[in-house]
Amino acid sequence: MNAPIVIIGAGMAGARACINLRANGYNGEIILIGEEALLPYDRPPLSKSSIMEEGEPAPIWLMDEMIVRELKVAARVGVQAMAVNRADKRVSLSDGTTQAYSKLLLATGAKPRKLTLPGGEHALTLRNHEDTLELRKRFQPGKNIVIIGGGFIGLELASSAAKKGCKVTLVEAQPRILMRGVPGAISKIVHDEHVRHGVAMLVGTGLSHLAADAVHLADGRVLPADTIIAGIGAAPDVKLAQEAGLAIENGIACDDHMQTSDPDIYAAGDCASWINPRYGRR
Repeated sequence: MNAPIVIIGAGMAGARACINLRANGYNGEIILIGEEALLPYDRPPLSKSSIMEEGEPAPIWLMDEMIVRELKVAARVGVQAMAVNRADKRVSLSDGTTQAYSKLLLATGAKPRKLTLPGGEHALTLRNHEDTLELRKRFQPGKNIVIIGGGFIGLELASSAAKKGCKVTLVEAQPRILMRGVPGAISKIVHDEHVRHGVAMLVGTGLSHLAADAVHLADGRVLPADTIIAGIGAAPDVKLAQEAGLAIENGIACDDHMQTSDPDIYAAGDCASWINPRYGRR
């Protein structure tokens, strides 16, 4: 009997791979491995509705238990893939077991970038449902919340915290927010809307260092902080692929069919990179 297709990563890419394998007639065994102890769920609401809704927020499932059963997917959640042995075509898992594969899909996503300045360890990041639950505890009326980064995640969290009654300050090193994402006119509209809702917007402002209860700015000002959050972007999670010896180029390097430098290993989602036909680069 052939070894199964193994998918590492229970996010959007991993879930869609399971669904589309079945939709396109694949009848073999599929094993989905996820580090979180949850089935695949939608992540964009984590910075918005999951923080704002009353009561304990439930994930918005991409694949619930019924879908998993219907698709006949073996979902191994709460277990981490530790290493890929390409010669033996086996994946070592955190529970001490190994899993054979015929084809392997890496859908490991991206991880939030960490602040590298002194005291950077005091800044929280947002990636998963557990992170959202922690922020919900901290977003209490009157609390000082300092958010580092004026991209989409930082702005969404600033909005949510302000609606919860927090005193919110957003710090962005660039001359304006959303510098890489939108034109200046749109940036100004978003900036002004946040100010209108009580968010203090400090653009063109650098950092010196962080303390457990304060953010020290490059110009000498000190911002009191009950909670500090870094929203400075994300980087492809290529650790597993890199340690397995796969080609890495701004992510796991893939061809037009999402095949990596190993013909039996594919990649998809935020961890993968491929050549943009318009610009001729990854």
